[in-house]
Formats: sequence, C-alpha cells, structure tokens
Amino acid sequence: MTFAVVATFAGVATLALAMLIEVGSLVAFGVLLDAPLVRSVLVPARTLLIGWRIW
Repeated sequence: MTFAVVATFAGVATLALAMLIEVGSLVAFGVLLDAPLVRSVLVPARTLLIGWRIW
C-alpha cells in the first residue's frame, strides 16, 4: 500500500503547477518516512515501553 501512495503523490509531483509539485513531493517524502521508521521502529518500541497497558 505504501508504494501505491508514494507512486500517486510522485505522479502529483510531476505536474506542471509549482504548488502541486511541492505538496506531492512533501507528502511522498512523509509517506516514505512514515512507513519504515514509524511503523516498524517507533510503534514496537512504544509497545515495549508501555507493555500490557497498551491493550
């Protein structure tokens, strides 16, 4: 799913309008940062720290 979202916003980033290029680039960067860092590192680390209370 992450690839589809990144591909969509990368497509928006290739448009001719400057504002859409900026928005598409920033959102694609945010998704690329969110997928590997937040979901695979920060969420498990938070779960480890909070323990059983997270459920």
